[in-house]
Amino acid sequence: MRKVIVCNIMSLDGCYAAADGNPAVLPMDASFDAYNVERLRVADTLLLGRPSFEAFKSFWPSVAADDNATPDEQEISRRDNEIEKVVVSDTLTPDDTDPWRDTTRIVRKANVGAELAELKQNGGNESWSSPATHSGTTCWPKASWTSCT
Repeated sequence: MRKVIVCNIMSLDGCYAAADGNPAVLPMDASFDAYNVERLRVADTLLLGRPSFEAFKSFWPSVAADDNATPDEQEISRRDNEIEKVVVSDTLTPDDTDPWRDTTRIVRKANVGAELAELKQNGGNESWSSPATHSGTTCWPKASWTSCT
């Protein structure tokens, strides 16, 4: 059975968003990038909520070719560009997924449980729910998670 790895950004005092709603309550530094690269190297599916997907697609696609980006940032961009993305949204359409239309599948909230169960049963590498607030806490039902020790 395939593993589903969920990673949420959260501060030590339990906050997962700043007062303005921005989920980035921790520094996005080289160690954070190194962790993301490590997860993306073994994952073959990226699970995202709509807000995270929209943030990712507005930033990551061009970073691979940015000479000012770090090697880890460029690798994150390359992996994000090629990996399958499953996005939970009741409002996104395929037209909203460019430039990742060919690698993105939209799942409606009502179908999340069945979709996650199917992803876990099918062969493949890990599926990784990215470090964001909506992916793990809202979109992916806890009843379908297995405990990690």
